[in-house]
Amino acid sequence: MQNRKSFRSAGIALTLLVLPHAVSCYAAPPENGASPMRTVPGITSADVRSRIYLIADDSMGGREAGAPGNYAMTSYLAKEMARLKLEPGGENGTWFQVIPMVRRQADSTSALIVKGRQLALFRDFALIRPTATVRFTSSLAPGKYPTAYGGRLGDSTVALLDVAGKFIVFDAPLDSTRKPTGVYNTPAASAIARYPAAAGILISSLDIVTAASRSSLRGRGPGLSEANASRASRPFGMVISADAARTIMGAPLASVTPGTRGADVQAAVRFSETPVASPARNVIAILRGSDPVLRGQFVAIGAHSDHIAPAARAVDHDSLRAWNRVMRPNGADSRGAGRAVPTAAELTRIHAVLDSVRKLHPPRRDSIYNGADDDGSGSTALLEIAESLSGRKAPRRSTLFVWHTAEESGLLGSAWFAENTTVPHDSIVAQLNMDMVGRGTAMDTPRGGPRNVQIIGSRRLSTDLGDLVDSVNARRNEPYVIDYSFDAPRHVQNRYCRSDHYMYARSGIPIAYISRGYHEDYHMVTDEPQYIDYEGLARVAGFVRDIAVAIANRSDRVRVDKPKPNSIAPCRQ
Repeated sequence: MQNRKSFRSAGIALTLLVLPHAVSCYAAPPENGASPMRTVPGITSADVRSRIYLIADDSMGGREAGAPGNYAMTSYLAKEMARLKLEPGGENGTWFQVIPMVRRQADSTSALIVKGRQLALFRDFALIRPTATVRFTSSLAPGKYPTAYGGRLGDSTVALLDVAGKFIVFDAPLDSTRKPTGVYNTPAASAIARYPAAAGILISSLDIVTAASRSSLRGRGPGLSEANASRASRPFGMVISADAARTIMGAPLASVTPGTRGADVQAAVRFSETPVASPARNVIAILRGSDPVLRGQFVAIGAHSDHIAPAARAVDHDSLRAWNRVMRPNGADSRGAGRAVPTAAELTRIHAVLDSVRKLHPPRRDSIYNGADDDGSGSTALLEIAESLSGRKAPRRSTLFVWHTAEESGLLGSAWFAENTTVPHDSIVAQLNMDMVGRGTAMDTPRGGPRNVQIIGSRRLSTDLGDLVDSVNARRNEPYVIDYSFDAPRHVQNRYCRSDHYMYARSGIPIAYISRGYHEDYHMVTDEPQYIDYEGLARVAGFVRDIAVAIANRSDRVRVDKPKPNSIAPCRQ
C-alpha cells in the first residue's frame, strides 16, 4: 500500500481541532519538532508559521469542503474567534453559516423525446450542472416544451426572441482547434443572462462524448441545493449532439434562421443529489465599530478555508516539483506558461533540480493537497488580522471576518453568503479578499520579490477604494510595488473571476483582491508549509489590516461610481 505521506488521523493537528476542550490558541509545531507556540496579539512570522503548519497538516486531508478536514478547520476558526472574544456573525447566534452543499450528477432516468424518438443520455444529450458562475437551474418540471433556434451561441446580433417557457437551441461556436466551446464558459452564461425566462438552453455540440466532456458531464460535481435558494427564473442547461439538434429543428443548424420554431420536446430531466459527508460552513465573526453612528456599517475581510481532496494515487513529491519548476511555473493553471514536452536543455535542468534534492533525502510519496498557500495563507492572515484588531481600539466601522468554504468547488460559500448575508447587504461598504498571499518571492514568479503584491479589481466598482489602497501603501515605511497587470481586461488567467471577491462584486459591493500570485505548486500536492515565505505573509496581513482600518475610519463610505454588473451575466475581466 502506497504511503499517503502521514495522514496522522490521531496526530497533533486534528486532535487539537476536534477535541471539545482543545487548546485552540496553540498551533502545530514546525518541522523541527519544537513545542506548539502560543500566538501573540501582533502579526508575526512565527504566528503565521505555527498556524499554517497546523491547518495544512496531512491529517487535514486537504480540507475539501464538505469533508471532515474542512469541518475541523472551521471548528478551529470558530474556537479562535471565541478566544479573541469577537461576536458571532453566523446564523442563530453561532459562528457558522451552513451552505446547502450537495454532490450532483445527471439522473440516469433522464429522457428527451422528439417526434417519437427517445434521445440517448450521454450520446444525444447531457445535462449541464449549475455552478455559482454559470447559473442554470437544477430543476425542470416534466412536460412538453416548444422550441426555437437562437442562433450561434454568444452572437449578440441576433434579435431577442420570445422565449418564455421554451427550449432555445443554440449552435456552439468553434475555437481555433475546431473544438466546441461555450458549454460551461462565457457564451453559455451569456445565454442565461440574455434569456433568463427560457425553460431551457440547449447547446449543440459536434460531439458530446469526447473524453473530457464525458468525464465532466457524467461525473458528480459540487453545487448548492436549490431547495432553499432564490426561485428567480433561470433556464435548465443541456448540451445536445448535432444530430439531436437536426432532429429538433428539422434541418442542420447552419441552414436554420434564428427564431425558427422547431419540434416540441417531451422532457423529463433531473439531477440526483447526495449530501456532503460533513456540513460545509462559512465562519463569520464581527468586531463592532467604535463609532455609534458608523458601527452599523461593515468592512468585510475574507479568505477561503477549503482546498481539495487527496489525489487518487500518490506521486513522487520531488520529481513533480522539479518538473513544475522548469515546465509548469504556474502549477495546475493551464492558462499560465508551461509546455508538455521538454527540450534537451530543459530535461537537463529538471534532472539537476531533482539530483540536488536527492542528496538531501530519498523519494517521498505524496497524495495530500495540503493547500498551504491556497488558501492556508489567506486564512491564516485573516486570523492574524482578527487577533491584531481585537487587541486594540476598534475602528469606527465594524469589521466582518468571513472564512468562506467551497471556493474550490466553484465559489459556493461566497455565492451563498453574498445572496444570504448575515448582516444587511447594503451595510457592507467594501470587501477585501486574500487568496494565495504566502509566496511571491523571485523564485515563485517572474515579478516576485519581498515588496511585490498583486491587487485585482480595486477600481472596478469604486475609484475611492482603489485610491485608498494606493494611499495606504504610500504611507508604509517600505511601500509595496503593486502589480496591477493581472487586473488587465481579458487577461488570460481571468483571475478577477476566480476567487470569492467576485461574488461580492457581482452583488455591487466594491472589492480588492490581494494575492502574491501563482507558482509551480498551485493546485499540486507540493503546496506545503515549508515553501511559504512567512515574513512576507505577515507583512501582507499587516497591509490588508491597514487598508481595512483606513476604510473603516473614513467619514464617508467608499463610493460605487462604476456600473454594477448584471448578477446573472458572465464575469468579464
